[in-house]
Amino acid sequence: MTLSLLSLEQLSKALSDSPSHEALFQTLSQYEDEAALLFNDNQISGDANLLSAFYSSFLISHLLTNQLHEARAATHRLPQTLVASDAVLQNTIALLRAVWQHKPSEVYRILRHLPWPEPVNIIIRKYEAYYTEKSFGEISRAFEAIRPDVAAEYLGLDPSSNVVEALTQKGWTWDAQAQLLRPNLPTEPVKLDGQRTNGIPRLVGLVNKAS
Repeated sequence: MTLSLLSLEQLSKALSDSPSHEALFQTLSQYEDEAALLFNDNQISGDANLLSAFYSSFLISHLLTNQLHEARAATHRLPQTLVASDAVLQNTIALLRAVWQHKPSEVYRILRHLPWPEPVNIIIRKYEAYYTEKSFGEISRAFEAIRPDVAAEYLGLDPSSNVVEALTQKGWTWDAQAQLLRPNLPTEPVKLDGQRTNGIPRLVGLVNKAS
């Protein structure tokens, strides 16, 4: 099927309507050659706002499909003159770096507290849910026991909230004597393509909303 020409409207539609993260990545991949025609090494010949939104979304779509190495490689194909001046692209690269360096607190700070204009904010919200879900599955498998404050850091929960209650509602157990949470493996595989089965949206609802 022939895609419509790349535009902010078409990008917004793809970000909102794609049925899966894989489908979104495939759609954005097909637009990369078209986007590359809008700049050269020295100048931007097309809409800078469109390029900023497209490349930010394209990089994050790599993260949504667990292609971290490929995302890093894709940064070398960006219009570097735009990267040098565009805050959204700079924030996207900072997000990529924080994920690469395994810094969950920095990942959540970037996702929640840096400005993300439309339509990039659509994929940012998708990635926040994905990252929380992925982290929940990973620590459920990696830890036999974990302190509440460490769990809160990994999951982006407000440490001043009742982290123990939030996670025992998800099937974890609380060892009051040791002051440790004990994760339980999900009864079903964690699905990372927009089909959440472990109550993660309610977990996301408990995140730190402070500015």
